[in-house]
Amino acid sequence: MPRVRTLIVGIPLVLAAVTAVALWVVLRASADKKNEMFIGSIAEPATLNPIQAADSASSSVLGVIFNGLLKYDADLHVAGDLAERWTLSQRSTFFFATPENAMQAAANMETSLLDREKLHLRQYRVENNRLVLELSLPGTADSLALAKLFGAAQPQPVATLSIVAPKELGDVLSEFSSLTPSARIVRTWAIGNLGEIVFLGDSKVVQQHLQEFLTEKFGAEGLVVESVAAPTFLAEPEVTFHLREGVQWHDGTPFTARDVKFTYDAIMDDRVASPRKSDYELVLSVETPDDHTVRVVYRRPFSPALESWMMSILPAHLLAHTPPDQWPLTFNRAPVGTGPFKFSEWKTNQFVRVVRNEDYFRGRPHLDGIVFRVLPDPLTLRLAFETRQVDFWTADPWAVGSFKMDPRFSVFTSPSNSYNYIGWNLRRPMFQDLRVRQALAHAVNVEQMIRYVLYGYGTQSTGIFTPDMWFFNPHVRPLPFNPEKARELLDEAGWNLGPDGIRVKNGERFAFTLITNNGNAVRSDIATLVQADLKAVGIEVKVEMYEWAVFLKNFITKGEFDAMVLGWALGQGFDQFQIWHSSQTGPEQLNTVGYKNAKVDRLLEAVREEFDRKKIISLCGELQQRIYDDQPYLFLFVPEGTSVMWKDAFRVRRPGPDGQWIDEPVTMTKAGWSYYLEWFYRPEYAKGAAQP
Repeated sequence: MPRVRTLIVGIPLVLAAVTAVALWVVLRASADKKNEMFIGSIAEPATLNPIQAADSASSSVLGVIFNGLLKYDADLHVAGDLAERWTLSQRSTFFFATPENAMQAAANMETSLLDREKLHLRQYRVENNRLVLELSLPGTADSLALAKLFGAAQPQPVATLSIVAPKELGDVLSEFSSLTPSARIVRTWAIGNLGEIVFLGDSKVVQQHLQEFLTEKFGAEGLVVESVAAPTFLAEPEVTFHLREGVQWHDGTPFTARDVKFTYDAIMDDRVASPRKSDYELVLSVETPDDHTVRVVYRRPFSPALESWMMSILPAHLLAHTPPDQWPLTFNRAPVGTGPFKFSEWKTNQFVRVVRNEDYFRGRPHLDGIVFRVLPDPLTLRLAFETRQVDFWTADPWAVGSFKMDPRFSVFTSPSNSYNYIGWNLRRPMFQDLRVRQALAHAVNVEQMIRYVLYGYGTQSTGIFTPDMWFFNPHVRPLPFNPEKARELLDEAGWNLGPDGIRVKNGERFAFTLITNNGNAVRSDIATLVQADLKAVGIEVKVEMYEWAVFLKNFITKGEFDAMVLGWALGQGFDQFQIWHSSQTGPEQLNTVGYKNAKVDRLLEAVREEFDRKKIISLCGELQQRIYDDQPYLFLFVPEGTSVMWKDAFRVRRPGPDGQWIDEPVTMTKAGWSYYLEWFYRPEYAKGAAQP
């Protein structure tokens, strides 16, 4: 009886003590509240270097410190940022057997060409045995249409080989070109251990000679030489950026084209280990003809090119002479950017503070600063919001209804551009059988999860895209909850029930560990429900939760896990090469589950080269269906995103298109409620917001 009494009395006391401590932490951390915005998170940034960051906590801070060349506007259209304007073009080169054939093809095209503008043809010229077309729009469709006008003078097709070497290639490909004139190589490219040659002739013969040459140089181990599905002519798109003048880094140094070139070089440097590298692997060259012009030439069409240059730019004057392994000790914890706010202070496990950039090129922000608070758990975070020590809260699903009915709050709700999933480590033998992955999907009741974990605020996911994306495939149907079907598939795969109710195959029990990060109630609930559902079909699941930084560093980025509960917050683009291509499965890369499918690789590559909207929709639709059918993830749900703000805590005073200032409440835009964050102000500081 005394023990029961202890439990009855003790548990509430412990809970009360925990709540009191949490509240004390919140109040203590906020004693000096000023004309600042306070944003709470239960995850600390991993790094404040934008080309190395891959987590949302880092991205939130980096978004106000740095700028890219381009950005999305409030309606999700591409707009200038550090680049004031830009132009797109393409040089398409066709090769002929003789100069006479090239001249004849040009004459035939000129005679038959009815509408230059429709085919985006600016001009053309003949250079020896080459016919060069200058186009105002990248892609292959216009060039192929013009090639149909060449008549009997048909061009010779080009072939492309890509190389992955065990060491840096340097000038090795140029040496091969000079030693093998019969290959008729028209272009070589190399950066680090990656390379490519484009040539005329028999691809099998050239590939064999190149393989032998590189094997002699480097040995066979780790060497890959393979044919690339590329246009049969030389298609070299170009983006020319014209940079804003007068932009300064936070330390007063002028921003120039040199910074853009340095950022590209750093991303491509293996020592940096940037997860963004694949976005730039099709770049042929980055040229800086003057301080305010950047010319980027691509090796072939790359339709996500503009979106990739939304990447934040790094300061060359601070980092160019510092080895990348020293960046974590200096720059990564005290960054210098060009954005509306400057880094001020980072106290580990407490907060990151940024302060107003008085010299911001768009105008002086209204707020003195923003504090990104790191709070220990969701309870403390909610207490911080309810006591007005944090200004915004991403509401838990169970709380959304009450906040919507409370007149003290402004609630911003929209379908999120994200999804939650369980990733199966496909390096583990137990997950390599498709029937097993299908069984796992049938065994988990996702609809119940949406009902009880999200309180109905979400929809079941059907793959790698979300329903609001214009290229989403609505015809992909989710695998239904069907435990009997799951048992049948497991039986077919040879996993039979053992005496203890757990399935066994070749003496191995079907038991694995499911990991996720602590402090996330939704992911914790997902893990618990999955554990129960899989036990019902004879699978034993152990759930483990880790602090966010440990979770990422020790398990996810190294691929050291059985299965994990995570989510993807997606951008607006269709390019998911980094997440799904078989070349992106290494440490620190984003294909963390080790998924490999040759057909999916080809689709990922094809959609990157396509500019036609209808064809992009078709390719993305097939891509979504194939990956969903493969079930490398158990795709769970797309949640609704709900942010809550104390009503009238902030307003927005922003520049309008006609030069006048627009003063308005915080409202939801297509890009989210926080799009105009640099122009937020507190009404009690309205006088300070009158003139930026």
